[in-house]
Amino acid sequence: MNQTLLLVALAILVLCIAAYMIYKNQKRKNADKLSLKLQEDEKLHITLDDTSDAAEVARILLEGLGGRDNVSDVQHDGARLKVAIRQYDAVDEKKIRSAQVGGVLRPGKNAVQIIIGPSVEPVERELQKLVHHA
Repeated sequence: MNQTLLLVALAILVLCIAAYMIYKNQKRKNADKLSLKLQEDEKLHITLDDTSDAAEVARILLEGLGGRDNVSDVQHDGARLKVAIRQYDAVDEKKIRSAQVGGVLRPGKNAVQIIIGPSVEPVERELQKLVHHA
């Protein structure tokens, strides 16, 4: 009886150690993922100092929005660029994100909101030029 009790206690101890090791390993993996995500998020904060930067960002955004034929209206509201689009499927979010914007929201089939930040006005002006005057 004592030997059986000792074996059960040993088995429980081994299981507890194994569970703890698995838990620590998962916690470390999650911490690594969080660290990587934070590093990616740090890249997203940009400040545009001159119009050449805004023009380049606007050019990339227009490509990601499906070209000037897909854009029907461009406005800004606070830190967001609000774009009315014609075809939902023509929008390439990866391309838009490559302009290092803060985020992309798609509130409806005919709308895209791009979070740019305090430099949204020069980007809007450049995008307006590309859409309406190019």
